[in-house]
Amino acid sequence: MQNNTFGEFNLSKEILDAINLKGWVSTTDIQKESIPFALEGRDILGQAKTGSGKTAAFGIPAIEKCLENKSLQVLILTPTRELASQVYEELNWLKGVKNLGMAAFYGGVGIEPQIKLLESGLELVVGTPGRIIDLIRRGDLDVSKLKMLILDEADRMLDMGFFPDVEWIVKKLNSERQTLLFSATFPQEILNLSSEFMDDPEHVLTSGLELEIPDITQKFSKIGRINKSWALNNILSDFGFDGQALVFCNTKRMVEMLQQRFVKVLDKKISSLQGDMSQSAREKVMTEFKSGNIDLLISTDVAARGLHVDGVNLVVNYDLPTQVDSYVHRIGRTGRMGNSGVAWSLVSFEELGMVSILQEVHGLELIESEIPESDASSKTVFTKKKDWNEHSDLFGMVSLGINIGSNEGISHQKMFDWVKGLISISDLAVGSIDVQDSKSIIDIHQSKAEYVLGAMRDNSELGRVVDVEIL
Repeated sequence: MQNNTFGEFNLSKEILDAINLKGWVSTTDIQKESIPFALEGRDILGQAKTGSGKTAAFGIPAIEKCLENKSLQVLILTPTRELASQVYEELNWLKGVKNLGMAAFYGGVGIEPQIKLLESGLELVVGTPGRIIDLIRRGDLDVSKLKMLILDEADRMLDMGFFPDVEWIVKKLNSERQTLLFSATFPQEILNLSSEFMDDPEHVLTSGLELEIPDITQKFSKIGRINKSWALNNILSDFGFDGQALVFCNTKRMVEMLQQRFVKVLDKKISSLQGDMSQSAREKVMTEFKSGNIDLLISTDVAARGLHVDGVNLVVNYDLPTQVDSYVHRIGRTGRMGNSGVAWSLVSFEELGMVSILQEVHGLELIESEIPESDASSKTVFTKKKDWNEHSDLFGMVSLGINIGSNEGISHQKMFDWVKGLISISDLAVGSIDVQDSKSIIDIHQSKAEYVLGAMRDNSELGRVVDVEIL
């Protein structure tokens, strides 16, 4: 199928007008491949590429096939309330002036207002499995005549243990319904389940079963934890807020600390998201961020999935996540809908192993980059401190280069004895020694590196004073 524009799908005027008003012109791969099959009534098993317009890929057919009759026709299940809210908001503008009742139902808020919405007559509902089950059990949500079931981020639902809930819901549906399932990956459990409740699904796999990264420049910088705030400040200053920025931390304490620090030095609107916030507070922040009223959002992984903001041009991992899946979904908040973006990870000594996994095991292209120089005129309270962690490898060893080698009679043993004689140092603190013709490289443990470096300078016991550099 060679369609590249929404106009070639024979969509209703209401949807096309809404798309044109949004400024969308060309379809993405997942939209181009999925929408025609969905409009034909086919079941779909689709690979959802991060940030490539997945919601519209199932949302447009869902809206197109809905009749304005106040009866429930489409149910969309999502793993989190944040994603449910995001999907609802995108579908709400996609329907344009089409008179369809829609709502997002999830836990953490009162159920009574949701019941009243159902009583008013809804054609489309987005929700989390737990709250949907509650409404069905109470008799407030009738899914017996459903025309379409959509599962969004099925792999995430599997990870969170929601598949028994999904199976329970599916058993309440009529067998003639259409089912669309979207997932970033396809574990065997998902394939098994799809074979049970889908009818000969069309497989839409845009790039095979692998990690998919949008048009994002991925950078990382080795930086000690004590200098991460300095590094973040310089990166943000260099970015110049040409768009919005999103910073991820692994703990709510660090989120709060960074917000307090940067409110003092940046003349920007800064806010934060973390799991202890009430649902209403989180929704308020997400609405403000999506509307462009927040320049810098500092968050835990609560915002990594389902935060669809086209204006995010920079993502910074202040802490590197411990799971590949989390990394992919964090950086996927930029480079959305064909836009380019930058994802910059600040990597401490303890996090280097994760970089190796991302690069060597999963083939991601993370480019080691220098932290930008700070603008001398910019307001800052951050100064860089000496931190040997920034120069050490996974084993804590720092490589020192010395401009003397075998041409001047230096051997492995002579270099070892010289270092041992400079200061009181354990044999274990001296690593590999590589003596070349005109230079030598010796590894020293970071705990002794500063002492050894200081003792080497101006020392002439090798026959002359040598120059030493940190490699």
